[in-house]
Amino acid sequence: MSYLTYPRLHFSGGFLADPSTVNNTPDNYTDTNDDIAKLQLYWNPNGTGIFDFQSCLVTKVVYGPGDETTDPAADPVIGQPVNAVYTAAPKLVDLDPDQQNTSEIWGLSLQVAGISANPASISDFVRGDYVAGSYNAVWGQAINGPQSSGSGCGVYQSSLTNLSWTTAAKPQSKFLSLLQQQSPKQLSVNFVVNAHNNAPVIYVFSADTLRALVKNGVPANIVDKLLPMTRYFMNLDKNNKPANLGWVPTESYVNNQLTILLGQANADTYRSTILATTLKPQPSPVPPPNINTKFPTGLLTGTIGPLATATPTFYTPSRMMAPIKGQTQCNFAPFCTQVLTNSNEVLITVNLGNSLATDKPGYNDPEHGFGVALKALGALFLVCFDQTKGTGISLNNAVTIAALPNTPAQMAQLMTVSGGILTVKIDPALLPSGLTVQQAQQKVLTMPLGLVGGPASAQIIWLAENINGYNLRADQFVFRMNPGIPSGPEQACGETALVRLYATQFGQPAANIGLQATLMSPADSVKYTSNTMGTGGTSGLKNIAIPQNALSFNTAPVMTDAQGMVELKIVGTDPGFPRASQNVDGQIYFVRYNFADQTIAQSYTQHPDDLISILLFSQQTFPENPTWDNCIQYILPQYAKLYPIMGRFKLDDYATVVQYAEPIRTVLAKPMDDALHMPVIRDLSIQRTQVILNWFANHTPK
Repeated sequence: MSYLTYPRLHFSGGFLADPSTVNNTPDNYTDTNDDIAKLQLYWNPNGTGIFDFQSCLVTKVVYGPGDETTDPAADPVIGQPVNAVYTAAPKLVDLDPDQQNTSEIWGLSLQVAGISANPASISDFVRGDYVAGSYNAVWGQAINGPQSSGSGCGVYQSSLTNLSWTTAAKPQSKFLSLLQQQSPKQLSVNFVVNAHNNAPVIYVFSADTLRALVKNGVPANIVDKLLPMTRYFMNLDKNNKPANLGWVPTESYVNNQLTILLGQANADTYRSTILATTLKPQPSPVPPPNINTKFPTGLLTGTIGPLATATPTFYTPSRMMAPIKGQTQCNFAPFCTQVLTNSNEVLITVNLGNSLATDKPGYNDPEHGFGVALKALGALFLVCFDQTKGTGISLNNAVTIAALPNTPAQMAQLMTVSGGILTVKIDPALLPSGLTVQQAQQKVLTMPLGLVGGPASAQIIWLAENINGYNLRADQFVFRMNPGIPSGPEQACGETALVRLYATQFGQPAANIGLQATLMSPADSVKYTSNTMGTGGTSGLKNIAIPQNALSFNTAPVMTDAQGMVELKIVGTDPGFPRASQNVDGQIYFVRYNFADQTIAQSYTQHPDDLISILLFSQQTFPENPTWDNCIQYILPQYAKLYPIMGRFKLDDYATVVQYAEPIRTVLAKPMDDALHMPVIRDLSIQRTQVILNWFANHTPK
């Protein structure tokens, strides 16, 4: 059972992602770089760290094969909200400045339906806690999008646990009642995020715009106070020089600085003139005013379904179609096959939500180019590569079995109403002469599938399953490890990490298959992270993955069990301070995994981000009686610099820290999965956290 099976619910809307970006480069961590004017601020220096769902509504429910509805009259859960429910907002968290491609969501609880101010609301609801996890399969989806996160797309998959259900004796929603019966303890959730800030704005503070402000009526003495804005820079260029001085990427940061530089009264008086004069003209054509154009939001579409016990938390063992080498118009597409017991028909359910290129970012407005790039992809068909007609992946042995939606409106509906999830049967009209549906069904279950497009006269294979039907993924793939701290049920971030790898063959557990893990070298680690969508363009990437002997694990081939699973135990020891020159605690490591059999491994296409990311903290010796002067001043002030939103606490000032001792102590002591846990980035080791808490307990000695 998973989000790919039945019953399942689809929802669509938007999301808010508001991370702080001062911590986006290790160069900003160093103690010698405390001048805010010299920091690389990137695109959101005043970010709150908040992640939230926005205006997400249930669009469709599927009870079983061929039994579904989008009509609220048939099931009143249609049109009901899918909300993040909280007292403290969920947080978006990167692992490390040297690994920003594993953005996790912490402290998120989701609720479907329930009583609200909406007169159409229903009392039936389900609520569950999202198990904190990262997105994956990130790629540049939009062909004609901005060179930013606006063109990116990725998928979050996790489990909802600690479920609360309210369904009346006579349930209002047939779907929620059925889902509760089939999966009362946990649910599978999968959602795609894209089009984040897809129309970024820039406010330019330069000599020219300052002169224009005076011409537009802003007094010269007020304009003079804006000179610090001309020194703002997001990051360094290829020559290690500040790029685009004075280009400020968010209105919120401009407003914040206007208040600081001008005072509240003058900021209120001249704000509209300053914003209008410094705003860099938008590219043409300007995107329509959809939710995805407003900073810092994007689009979200997803699916919730049942989840069996003793199954992976972050991954559905399934089949997978991967991009053909050299093709960039499509991304990895998980799918499953199901044989119906009453008819022996074979259903193919494929998740295309994160798999097809778009013209511009987003799916919701194909008339204006915000939709699947059908002109580039061509007419799309699902095929089976018939190995009886020749081995390998080729158009010569591709048997067409089903057509995909091939109009902009149909594709928009698939993506926004059905969560990108498409279920098809074999279409007898598309089969070649002499091949029966029953024969084709047997081939679908035991031979690789693929996606082809382009014109009929020159078709292109966009995606293809592994020739032997293999698929491989780690369940949890992001870890924080604290050497010297025993791991256990109550301490998931100790000195050991347990990685579960799952292998399947044509969707079934691949038993007795050798899997092998290797530690990525320092040079390869820098090369890898420098080329990810999350970390690419970051300056100061160096001294990564050293020393290599700080992590140990079995590097020999290990055979999968009957469930196609291997457990890999990784043990961390003190890495020392390899990034001391940048004042970044601990070390980042990457562990690759693949099939041990080189014949299989060489035929297997693995997503570049299918690896294990580990932040291994340093072990330290602290004074027996920590004081501000001998210890705490070397830890807390860094957070004052990296997270300007926490400015009111002045973590670099002893007197202010003492003044706010209780609220600071409270959030530091919160469990890591609590949305209120600080620091937001969760990069404070257990040792460092404990020494600060001890200092508070000892009444904050100077």
